Amino acid sequence: MLRVAYIDHTAKWSGGEVALFNILTHIGEQIDPLVILAEDGALAERLREKGMDVRIIPLDESIRSRGRNAVNLGAPAAAFKLLAYGRKLAPLLKAEKVDCVHTNSLKSALYGAIAAKIAGVPLIWHIRDHIGAPYLKPIVAKGIRLLSRLLPNGVIANSHSTLNALELPRSKKTLVVYSAFAKAIGNGIGMRDQKDFNVLLVGRLAHWKGQHIVLEAAKSFKNEPRVKFWLAGDALFGEEAYKQELLQKIKNDELTNVSMLGHVDDIQGLMNTADLLIHTSVTPEPFGQVIVEGMAAGLPVIASNEGGPVEIVVQGETGLLIEPGDAAILADSIKWMLDHPEERRRMADNGMKRVKEHFVIENTVKDIVDYYKGLLAGT
Repeated sequence: MLRVAYIDHTAKWSGGEVALFNILTHIGEQIDPLVILAEDGALAERLREKGMDVRIIPLDESIRSRGRNAVNLGAPAAAFKLLAYGRKLAPLLKAEKVDCVHTNSLKSALYGAIAAKIAGVPLIWHIRDHIGAPYLKPIVAKGIRLLSRLLPNGVIANSHSTLNALELPRSKKTLVVYSAFAKAIGNGIGMRDQKDFNVLLVGRLAHWKGQHIVLEAAKSFKNEPRVKFWLAGDALFGEEAYKQELLQKIKNDELTNVSMLGHVDDIQGLMNTADLLIHTSVTPEPFGQVIVEGMAAGLPVIASNEGGPVEIVVQGETGLLIEPGDAAILADSIKWMLDHPEERRRMADNGMKRVKEHFVIENTVKDIVDYYKGLLAGT
């Protein structure tokens, strides 16, 4: 059995942490996980409920919440604190006799590298972000690409789009593994027998996620009382100002057809009452886990045609891929879905089949375990 340390700087219930939870709760008996988090929170609580070995080693909140593009006078001090924190983790890795370290976020990749090198164990970076503009400043993206060549023994990416953005040499041992679905897949519920046509977007409130584009598109449906827009998700990482902008726009434009639902625990239950899932990121989405969840629930999908969604949605078969950031195109696509119920049913059925074939958790964890074994055999 391999003792693997999984490291993350946050315990918030966000996309990367949901994906990590799914991996850890399905990884099987070949792996003995040690989870090291820099804060307590929802992820830690849910893992403890599953009997996981979770250790909280607090990291200064100013470092945990520091923006990914914060290249300023505070950067040297932040780097020093990350170095010190990494050194603090190394004795734990040694004491627990871990076989390798698997980091789950960009911040944890940096201090996890320090901890792993001091402890003398192999390091795996799991990259879940698009390493490039406009998500990252060019100088930040360039630095991460350089470090990804030098520090980790191997790199796991959540899509081919994410891996390609790293520009790694072929000599680096890599794996593309999708953030897979870990619940029961629907049984043809893509057509709801209800009066309203509910359009759902799920994701934390952030400008790059494109909720403002949805509000602009919703203006086209103010005279269509059937069409309702649901925005599920909340501001998590210093994005409260954006949330207030959205609320103000809803008020100013009298968008009574839009509901801000906040954080929703039972996303699958919500999806079972929706008719269409939209995904409106205005920069390349690294993967798009919620798209897989929507397809598994029997929803046709409209998604931006950049990044990970292109690897999930089959144009015209499981949904529509559209140019990001264009509210008019989004509105036209929603109208098309509304006017073509039979095509929606076909897309829903095809989407569920695609999830079963390509995005189930059993395949994900098998690939990861095999990757561990191959990496450790070569080190």
